[in-house]
Amino acid sequence: MVMLARFKRLFCSACLFCITVTPQALFAETASWHYKVTPYLWNVSFDGNTSSGGNDIPIDTDYSFFTLDNLDKVFSIAFEAGNGRLGILLDGLRASYSDNTSNVLFSTQLSVELGFIEGAVSYMPAKFSHLDFIGGARYIFVDTRLFFTPGPTSETNHDWLDPLFGVRYKNSLAENWHYQLRGDIGGFGVSSELVVNLLATIGYKFNNTLGVDLGYRYVDIDFKEDDFIYDVSMQGIVVGLGIYF
Repeated sequence: MVMLARFKRLFCSACLFCITVTPQALFAETASWHYKVTPYLWNVSFDGNTSSGGNDIPIDTDYSFFTLDNLDKVFSIAFEAGNGRLGILLDGLRASYSDNTSNVLFSTQLSVELGFIEGAVSYMPAKFSHLDFIGGARYIFVDTRLFFTPGPTSETNHDWLDPLFGVRYKNSLAENWHYQLRGDIGGFGVSSELVVNLLATIGYKFNNTLGVDLGYRYVDIDFKEDDFIYDVSMQGIVVGLGIYF
């Protein structure tokens, strides 16, 4: 509950800052500001391993995140504000899941609550049509609980902040159709060793208010601190509902 409250406060504060302060105070573009809010679902599969308290837990490639069997809670939303060549990008994800494995010797219950909040500024130079350069930060948290029967119980809570830099290409395909390609990297040893985020989407705008986005996202996180290791890649289909205003 404390982590959920912190997540909501951080994301809502960032959105409020972008809407009320950033456009008017920080940028002086002549175009009017436009906004887009996109609640989305990310059908994630995991590959990698996590280690807590010296207990290494491999994650199979086919491990599915958003299944009714192991998903407990999920909240994910993206926000974008744009004014000419300037833009603000926010993205937030929080999810908790649990799973059980067992063999003839022992059983293991893994419970994980994880998420991130990222905020970035984008700028499109005049000579780079449709290409945004992105710079910002990504806050990541991972809470893990491992229960071994018979055996020990391990619980760890970790959160960290990484810089991120990347590019995004946006363009139209046809009337009401659009697409984007985004790639950024972060970490650089500041907190994570490296974080890679890749996203490709295609969208359709029904009217001036509503649209839908469909795409694919890949995220790789390599984080190590003391006896905690989180070296995991996540990838899957993204579906979102775009709300424009």
